Amino acid sequence: MKNIIKYIALIIIPFCTMMISCESEDNYDTSDSPNLTYIRNIRILNVADTVIPGKVNELTKEIKFPKLDSLSDLSAVRFAVDLPEGAHLDQETYDFTVAEGETQKQLTVTVVNGKRYREYLVTIRLSMPIFGADFTKAKVYDHARSGGNIYPDFDGILTRSADIDSEHVLIVSRVNGTNLHLLKLDDLKQGNINPIALDMTDVGGGAYTVSSGRFSHGHIYVCNLVTSTAAPFTIYHWDNATAVPTKVFSETAPLARVGDDLSVNLDENGNGYIYSGTNSTHNLVRIKVTGFTTLSEPVAIPMAYGTRLWNYFNLVEGSTTEYLFTKADIPIHLVSYDGTVQYSMATTAFPLGASDPRIFNYNEKRYFGFVTANLGTVNCPDNILHVYDITRGATTQEALELLEAGSKIPELKYDMKGSATASAYPANFNWAISEDSDFLYLLGASPNSGFVFIEAPKAEEYDEYYYLNDDWK
Repeated sequence: MKNIIKYIALIIIPFCTMMISCESEDNYDTSDSPNLTYIRNIRILNVADTVIPGKVNELTKEIKFPKLDSLSDLSAVRFAVDLPEGAHLDQETYDFTVAEGETQKQLTVTVVNGKRYREYLVTIRLSMPIFGADFTKAKVYDHARSGGNIYPDFDGILTRSADIDSEHVLIVSRVNGTNLHLLKLDDLKQGNINPIALDMTDVGGGAYTVSSGRFSHGHIYVCNLVTSTAAPFTIYHWDNATAVPTKVFSETAPLARVGDDLSVNLDENGNGYIYSGTNSTHNLVRIKVTGFTTLSEPVAIPMAYGTRLWNYFNLVEGSTTEYLFTKADIPIHLVSYDGTVQYSMATTAFPLGASDPRIFNYNEKRYFGFVTANLGTVNCPDNILHVYDITRGATTQEALELLEAGSKIPELKYDMKGSATASAYPANFNWAISEDSDFLYLLGASPNSGFVFIEAPKAEEYDEYYYLNDDWK
């Protein structure tokens, strides 16, 4: 029996010695041991112009670094590490080249000290560009029924026009005939309402003295409303918020009842076209604009669609030949400057009251937006602001086709909770970019509803490296 025990011992003892000789230090109480293998600190030495520190989680044996530029050469990453005496990494350099289509790579880095070792999982991630606006962080300054604080001018049907630029909201109201003013965005952000009345020198005439208005590159355009071809259709121009207005157009219009709406489509040099709708055979008036203040060549454009009074004819941003056209009871059309239809969206694609539609760009993304109008019909929910991401698509038409064919889930949807009526009261939608380009501004407005000013920040990449908890040392 003793010989058997001795035989077994001769087998087990060498085996245990072999197991101990190359085992991970994680199985030992190393408080008083030599040959320790932990990492105190780690840095990347040769990827950027500066040393890049990492964070070590000793509990999970993970190491992370800030996201690195996507153009970084990661084929031979060299680490500087603070290690116990005698310890070293298993390699001098590591290949962290990220595969195409991926954004990170993980490798096991081993600390060796004598016969002991410890492994860490190292993750290196690439910083990828983030586009568009972050609507999850948008701030809404609500002066509509939805906020319980409707802007007084919109509590009724006589204020039918509003617009936004990088500094102001423009309110064009038929209330008292001449209620035309600006609201500073900075004031609205502070919860203050301080109307800035525009100078009204020599402004007068028409069934309504002021009816509709728009911003364009810092300039302000406002028109009156005329109900017959006997009265002059007049457009006023302000260089800025404190300027005295000038009459840049005042002629009898080629069609009756002009001025319910105004669409201003100018480039940075002030060249382009202004459109206004009419209920005379459902046509439009187009006026050529040169250098912001020279208006000429009024012409009637036949648009044989719909029965409602108001129209919108908005240039697609980035294009010189494409416009979005709609009336209250028709689908949205992609048209040329003379109204020739290039593409018609399906009648069921969006509510027929999708008003003032626009296509615009922000931070490398293309968006499509509108506000549904008060029609008092089932298929037109009242006064809801919609914004869709239509970045996909090589052309405007393809982008709209992809939107129609897809899920049509908006990036942003905000219900202003308008008061429905059976009349054709329009809604306004527009956008602007802050002067520092850090924010996208949106405006939705409508009679019987009010207006909302929405501020959405530029989307930024989230790097959890900077938000790791105290377990990361």
